[in-house]
Amino acid sequence: MLEGAASIQSMAAGSNLGELFRYEIAKPVTIERQRSAMLPIVGEQVEVEKVAIYDDRVLAKHPLSGLRLVNTTKLDLMQGPVTVFEAGAYAGDARVEDMAPGSERLVSYAVDLDVEVNPRIEQKPEEIVSVRIAKGTLIATRKYARTKVFEIKNSGSKPVKLLVEHPREGGWNLVAPKEAAETSRDRYRFAVTAEPGKPAKLEVAEEQQGVQHVALTNIDDGTILFYIRAKATSPAVKEALEQVIAKKRAIEEIVRKKQEREREIQVVEQEQNRIRQNMAQLDRTNELYAKYVKKFAEQEDRVEALRKEIAALIQQEQEARKALDEYLLKMELE
Repeated sequence: MLEGAASIQSMAAGSNLGELFRYEIAKPVTIERQRSAMLPIVGEQVEVEKVAIYDDRVLAKHPLSGLRLVNTTKLDLMQGPVTVFEAGAYAGDARVEDMAPGSERLVSYAVDLDVEVNPRIEQKPEEIVSVRIAKGTLIATRKYARTKVFEIKNSGSKPVKLLVEHPREGGWNLVAPKEAAETSRDRYRFAVTAEPGKPAKLEVAEEQQGVQHVALTNIDDGTILFYIRAKATSPAVKEALEQVIAKKRAIEEIVRKKQEREREIQVVEQEQNRIRQNMAQLDRTNELYAKYVKKFAEQEDRVEALRKEIAALIQQEQEARKALDEYLLKMELE
């Protein structure tokens, strides 16, 4: 039972027994046969602060009415149920865990309907912090940011100290507020005073950075141009990336020419198949047959020339790709 100062003096002294705790009655008590009695073990005043505890994973709209208990006694307080009275009236029930001397606990006992909280998330675009090149690999550092806004309204008649709980996730760094009122292994607690009739706002901003490694030979020109236009990219890196695009486009032009000649060979081969079919139906002394023979020979000469050109283009492509690889492997730029 909590209602400020205690009215009963402690009748026990405590002593630790390993992980256990023992209460020793200071004054002997005699109980008549077949009778029972309830004895106050600890009747001392403890420090209590009234707070509201908000966690949108528990309740999205309202916080919980709660108490911050501090064991200011010299005794261990055993776990168990707690009945809360406020202004002499019943306010709710809670349960508290074991409390060693000097320890603190937050307990909730009711829903605070006077306080409303509206949480919302503000999305922010990712930002490139730095771009560098190391041996053909583009290494981009990106910054991700997120902000959660809590809008608080107190419809009651008294100020309320609100503790807003927010998950603490690995990799995310707190930016604003600079510090939380309390920090545990998996959560932050931010303290906000909600005055009656005056809207309050809490903004929790977090950031994290991620590093991306991409081989320059595996990304298209559009992606390279994206990094060239990034504010964080240095002039030296921009110039190198422009050279990479130029070299890749030169290779693409060689490949395009090679493919054109390969397609022309396919067209010629299809035409030759048609000519063979027609020649099979003609007499060798026929004038048209002689024209087909002449045309077939011309086509063979053209195919031979095209194949030589393709071989030369393949050699050019190999040399250009080798030059690009060597250029990339030598780059160490920030």
